[in-house]
Amino acid sequence: MKRLNIVAIAICLFSLLSCQSGKKDQKAEESVSTEINSFTDGLVKEDTLAVKKLVNDYMTYAQNGQYAEAAAMLFKPDTADIWSEPVSLTNEEMEKVINALKLFPVQSFEISKIKFKTAVDNEVECKFTIKDRQSVSSKISFKPMNYLGGWRLCLSD
Repeated sequence: MKRLNIVAIAICLFSLLSCQSGKKDQKAEESVSTEINSFTDGLVKEDTLAVKKLVNDYMTYAQNGQYAEAAAMLFKPDTADIWSEPVSLTNEEMEKVINALKLFPVQSFEISKIKFKTAVDNEVECKFTIKDRQSVSSKISFKPMNYLGGWRLCLSD
């Protein structure tokens, strides 16, 4: 009889704990959703204009053959802490960007999509046409990051 009571108590405790862990998961999801909404709610027209300007400047440099200037505009997330200030590219990374820009010279470009999510997770897609090749177009994706109210342009992976 005592064993039956212990088993019944154990089942009740497990049931109670499983219900509470479900509530924690729901609260975590609500927290992420609230964080995203609070960031995007705080954005203003100037944020969109600042991101568009960064992308336009980068693509204009690429279009004009100013590859080093374009590469110098890029940053990457801090690997130790994504929420820290984005860091500049290394010389090797900048050289890779310059070589890619030389390989696919930009004739014309257009921003096709901007999506803001959080300070460190945003998307901008830019379509471009490649010089000296008929009707060949491609796209490049950027990941602008906001740090202390200033926007930094990062390439997507």
